[in-house]
Amino acid sequence: MRYLIQVLVVLAMFSSPLAAKAQTSGTAEAVLKMGAYVSSDDMDRSRTFYQTLFARKPALQLDDFIAFDFAGGWFAIVSRDRYAPGSVPGSGAVPYIHTNDLERIRQRGSVAQGGPAPDIIDEPGIQLLKLKDPDGQLIEFFSLTVD
Repeated sequence: MRYLIQVLVVLAMFSSPLAAKAQTSGTAEAVLKMGAYVSSDDMDRSRTFYQTLFARKPALQLDDFIAFDFAGGWFAIVSRDRYAPGSVPGSGAVPYIHTNDLERIRQRGSVAQGGPAPDIIDEPGIQLLKLKDPDGQLIEFFSLTVD
């Protein structure tokens, strides 16, 4: 875990123009970016799944840590054995991702999962798409339907 924290701190310091601006401008902004990670028992399988789902290559790929530059932050995959030992597959916090094209995400999800993705759920003011990654982790995509 210490190694992961060191990697994240160093990369955040050098990769964020906003962070550099906040550090030098005297701005008191406490939160600069949001990130999330999911744990995996098979890093290659998870990388392939998320690379297909997000339609992009990882920004950083190490043996036990893979990160995608995603909406101004990082969506990462970490080795369960190394960073989350004892955690139950699919039991982490649910990433909740805003998109303007749920149908395109649904199509990518079908390819990534190797079968049909679930239907888009229509609720008042919002549409949802709930997918599961190869380790059973739920990922939700949403689109607002009200202005």
